[in-house]
Amino acid sequence: MFVLKVRIKFEKTEQMRFIGHLDLMRYFQKAMRRADIPIKYSEGFSPHQIMSFGAPLSMGVSGLGEYMDIELKEGSHISSSEAIKRLNDMMCTGMKVTKFLQIPDNSKPAMALMDTADFKAEFKTEVLETDIREAIDKLMSKESILLTKVSKKKKKNQFGKFVEVETTSVVDIKSFIYKLDAIENGVFMHLSQGSTNNIKPAAVMDFLYEEGLPQAKRNEYYLYRLDMYTEEGKALDEYGCEII
Repeated sequence: MFVLKVRIKFEKTEQMRFIGHLDLMRYFQKAMRRADIPIKYSEGFSPHQIMSFGAPLSMGVSGLGEYMDIELKEGSHISSSEAIKRLNDMMCTGMKVTKFLQIPDNSKPAMALMDTADFKAEFKTEVLETDIREAIDKLMSKESILLTKVSKKKKKNQFGKFVEVETTSVVDIKSFIYKLDAIENGVFMHLSQGSTNNIKPAAVMDFLYEEGLPQAKRNEYYLYRLDMYTEEGKALDEYGCEII
């Protein structure tokens, strides 16, 4: 059986949520070699594994529905079950591969497909559900939710040298918060995660603290990205099928 493109779904939790995106790439490159996955390499003087990831997670955020796309060598074959077993045998605590799916040859990369994502903020200590719901209702009843964004750009100064300049802009993010709900000792969020309107769940939580969540417990929560979705509302793993 000829296989070209594969989408891998994995979890990144516990201590592994503290490793950055570049380290995650290196981790999977080593795992592919050790698990003997027939991954395809680029051509040229410095060949590298053909591998791309979905949107990187912020440091400290756990991912329960993370994605990466790879290409397999022409003519190679490995079943989904065998690939998952081999990879998980190489995984450390906090990393787990859950799916290994063949995707169409013309499929866009996971990063380009991602449009929205589900998040969960789970409080470390008990917070009353009435307080959570009240804060959500107050926030979403506002006509606008204004977020100040700070960005850094390099510009030429009067001497012709490039210097870093901070610029600020104010964005109304209310229309990009698609759903907020109280769950057991936490908050569920369905947010825009497109290339232009990328809403950080931590920013939404900051607004909720301003609207009534206990200030004494500010930032006292675990954050999870549950899954990623396309503009059509499909999870990224709905575009693939298992390899038998």
